[in-house]
Amino acid sequence: MKKLLSMMWVLVSLQGIAQKNKDISSSRRTDNSNLLIPERWDFQEGKVTFMDYKGKKSMKIGSRSGQVVLKDVVFKDGTIEFDVDPHPTEFASSVYFHRKDAKEQEIVYLRVPRIGSKLANQGIQYTPYFDGVNMWDIYPQYQAPAMAKTGEWNHMKLVISGKQMKVYVNDMVNTVLEVPKLEGTIAEGSIAFEGEGYITNLQIKPNETEGLASYEGTDMTKHDGQYLRKWAISTPVLFPKGNETFAESLPDAEDFLESIDAETAGLLNLTRRFGATPQRKLVWLKTKILASEPTFTNLQIGFNDEIWVYLNNEMVLVDKNLFPQVGMRKIPGGRLAITNTVAKLNLKKGENELLIAVANDFYGWGLMARLENVEKIERTDEVASILNLAEEIKKTPLEPYVGVYAQPGSDYKLRFAQKDKKLVAKVINSDVEFKMKYIGNHTFSIPQAFATVQFKPTENKLSFKQGVDVKEFVKE
Repeated sequence: MKKLLSMMWVLVSLQGIAQKNKDISSSRRTDNSNLLIPERWDFQEGKVTFMDYKGKKSMKIGSRSGQVVLKDVVFKDGTIEFDVDPHPTEFASSVYFHRKDAKEQEIVYLRVPRIGSKLANQGIQYTPYFDGVNMWDIYPQYQAPAMAKTGEWNHMKLVISGKQMKVYVNDMVNTVLEVPKLEGTIAEGSIAFEGEGYITNLQIKPNETEGLASYEGTDMTKHDGQYLRKWAISTPVLFPKGNETFAESLPDAEDFLESIDAETAGLLNLTRRFGATPQRKLVWLKTKILASEPTFTNLQIGFNDEIWVYLNNEMVLVDKNLFPQVGMRKIPGGRLAITNTVAKLNLKKGENELLIAVANDFYGWGLMARLENVEKIERTDEVASILNLAEEIKKTPLEPYVGVYAQPGSDYKLRFAQKDKKLVAKVINSDVEFKMKYIGNHTFSIPQAFATVQFKPTENKLSFKQGVDVKEFVKE
């Protein structure tokens, strides 16, 4: 009995200590009267000054300051409220939240040269960071005009609740931004500021969400069945500047071992999937479309930064959305949107293979695609067969196909050999070698010769098809 009472006393004591620590932590986070003092911040020496400015206790952030991080505050849900007077020559005045570090965080920022105009849709923007990449060019829907000015105080308020956020600038009744789905990977973290100017009246109010729902808001494209939302995907490879893709260099079927699903608004977020791309990289996406009859449709595409579109192994579009080159920026302003471009698809009856290469070396990269017309289209998002074929190829030995095959009654012979884990073909007495691609059921294509070879291992035979011509060969 004494032992039981002793254990209960220890538990009560621990609970009391935990509650006390919780109260202390909460008190520190909500003590807004003592935030603008040097001891509360991490910053570069000489870049931040604490002073009186226009009659208010302020934090002055200098040019090229880097992030100025509030110490010992872990913010999840609630309100971040402050006044800011941005420097007129600064590009952006930023507040970060849910900050794990400089690579994983979320941000709301005023584009200072664009504020003060009702027609400047780039006045304010929300975006996440993935692997240090500011995703501004992938989420243009999260920007808007901001009626703010330099040379005076502007009141800003961020209300964050679970997956949603509302942002106010000066007008505390009407929002300047409403974000139905916060896109960041971290749900809580530190708070930081960046951008030359002054900050005052900073208030951090944990859990004060003004009744804002915490669940994800409505995605207006969610029930639009014409978006292509599931793709097989290859591993990104380095793709030096100036390189292009061609029908002769299409990826092999075994390159598609994984799939990727679209996010909000049908977006395939390649930066979220693969991280930063400091050098130009290329990735391939593949899906299938089943048509009941031959039909035509435009394929609406949003993308960053370059794409090559193939339908049934024939190129139908090459396009660029290059922000650094003014003449090659797609509307809106080099950002990704479903209105960026259109590919013309003449679908055949039955199965159609849609293959898109995406290249990137500037900020975020991604793709969204939507069929403009779905008449006579029976099914989309068919990737299971693509993935299954890739797995089949991994398990298929090439040795049974290796050898010399002769056409009966003719001197015409074909030699098949294994080279670099691939099957290659050549005509006997010829120096030309053809790379072969496995397409399933003991069948290989020879793209350069527009031919297919179906082996019959149990019979030591093969069928060679080129156009409508079919010839049979026997293994020697």
